[in-house]
Amino acid sequence: MKTLTLILSLIALGGAALGFSPTSETQADKTPSNEAIIAAQLPSYPLTKCVISGEELDSMGDPINMVVEGRLVRICCKGCAKSLKKDPKAAFAAIDKAVVAAQLKSYPLTRCMVSDEGLDARGKPISYVHGTRLARFCCKGCVRAFKKSPAKFMAQIDEGLIKAQMADYPLNTCLISGEELGADAKSFLYGTRLVRTCCKSCIKAFNKNPAKFVARLDAK
Repeated sequence: MKTLTLILSLIALGGAALGFSPTSETQADKTPSNEAIIAAQLPSYPLTKCVISGEELDSMGDPINMVVEGRLVRICCKGCAKSLKKDPKAAFAAIDKAVVAAQLKSYPLTRCMVSDEGLDARGKPISYVHGTRLARFCCKGCVRAFKKSPAKFMAQIDEGLIKAQMADYPLNTCLISGEELGADAKSFLYGTRLVRTCCKSCIKAFNKNPAKFVARLDAK
């Protein structure tokens, strides 16, 4: 009887250990690193001035990219970091306002992603900023639903932006290799801007130095 009790206890402990570890790893995997947040939000960051000092971001050397509460905030110097940490709300508000101003005109969807109703079906549409990207909804309830699964809904906005920009895309050749954009061409967004390459390898090359290739796109 004692032997049976010991065996059952060991099984229970083992099961508890197995149950705990994968959950911890899964939660860690869902939390993006600061580097990943910066990489995702930087291309559509809307401000050229420090949200704390009001000076140009490069006025004191290279801008400092900070991640605060999961959001990218760019400042001009270490001194501004202290003020930002004390009260980031004003910084978030400034970024949100600039994101809406920059992206509202080109927002590709006319219907709420959550309810599938017209954006104005319940009054004035709600503009919500996710990171440095604009998302629009018909009501506050739909904003709450969005927050539970933002990646799914942001994919719809990305698809809409790509579709809207495809007709006016200025190149029929790959931005990286110069080869023709064939049936296997890859279309993706840099921030909210369409970029097209001939293959996945060229996407990797683009990501190594996006500013260089965006400048090429601007020239066209």
